[in-house]
Amino acid sequence: MRIAIVCDYFLDYVGGAQTSIDAQRDALREAGHEVLLLAPERRDPTPGSPRPDIRLTALGALPGLDLPVVPNTAKLRRRLRFALAQVDVVHVQTEFGLAHAATDVARELGIPVVHTVHTFYWATDAPAQGPLAAASAPLLRALTGHPLPTESLSPKPMESVLRNLTLGMARRADLVLSPSAHQASDLRAAGVEASVEVVPNPSPSVVAVPAPLPACPRFLWVARCEPEKRPLEVARAAVAALERSPGAFTLSFAGGGSLLGELRELCDGRPELEVLGPVERDHVATLLDEASAFVLSSVGFDNQPMTVAESIGRGRGVLYCDARLTEGLTAAGYLSGPSVEELTESLLHLATDAAELERLAAAARASADAFSPRRYVERVTGLYQSFASA
Repeated sequence: MRIAIVCDYFLDYVGGAQTSIDAQRDALREAGHEVLLLAPERRDPTPGSPRPDIRLTALGALPGLDLPVVPNTAKLRRRLRFALAQVDVVHVQTEFGLAHAATDVARELGIPVVHTVHTFYWATDAPAQGPLAAASAPLLRALTGHPLPTESLSPKPMESVLRNLTLGMARRADLVLSPSAHQASDLRAAGVEASVEVVPNPSPSVVAVPAPLPACPRFLWVARCEPEKRPLEVARAAVAALERSPGAFTLSFAGGGSLLGELRELCDGRPELEVLGPVERDHVATLLDEASAFVLSSVGFDNQPMTVAESIGRGRGVLYCDARLTEGLTAAGYLSGPSVEELTESLLHLATDAAELERLAAAARASADAFSPRRYVERVTGLYQSFASA
């Protein structure tokens, strides 16, 4: 098949959506499909980062968010008509101007549109949310070329606007894919009438024989150092656990963001705690191979984190806090309460129970095929074909 994958984001920004999109493209190409990836690119992209096949120019990027601005214009649609003329499916994976422009063109050309929702759970603690939401809605209307729904999707007005942005794109698609069951349920409840299918993210690095667990328990946390990912709660829990049992485990934090400085301060003076800062995407697999288990601390924010797919693909269990997350975690996950006190107890329990860590690793090995590129291609191309032939 000939598949166009459309992404509004810079591909060299280290995030779950970008990692998933790159893994999807590789999996589909390795299975013999033609894939055209359309995305904006910086003037000076990060060396070694994924590159789009059709490079588009952004007007700029939103400060602090690193989100490129690509409005849905007649000029852009003319270029997309040429690029998309021979494809069988347009698969959009974002909700901004480029995704809407590609959908407009697909409609003109009679090409089915598939939308993967990477997050329906936009979160922001921005001040003056009422005025900000009132100003943002018309700007997003101008950017996308389409009005936003006006559903009440969050008590915070700006969060509701952003979630309506995602909902608006999902309502335009012929088929919606969600990497998680709980997000799929929420999209249906919000009024998505198209079929919403659960297709987990593919791991870019599933291994047949995972590395053995280290002799000393070692935990790994990888995410953006932002409030919704809760790195400070994990750090406080780890400090409390190590005060009770010095040297019981080590824990490494990887990722950059606004809380990185505060995270370093919390971990300062604890040799068992390592703050790596931002790391190359390819280095995550190495860090997982050196770990005993992965720590996922978000609550109510994540859809199906790519780090779960990567962890289980490398044969590592996951300590997690959000009971709504189920993909891969039913057997290979250890559910902790979300509080610092509960995380403290969970870290100590796993650090002192080698059999439990081995059990989680064995369950991860048994669950890894659910995130394999082969399984992803089988599932998604079957869905493509059902709509392309309709």
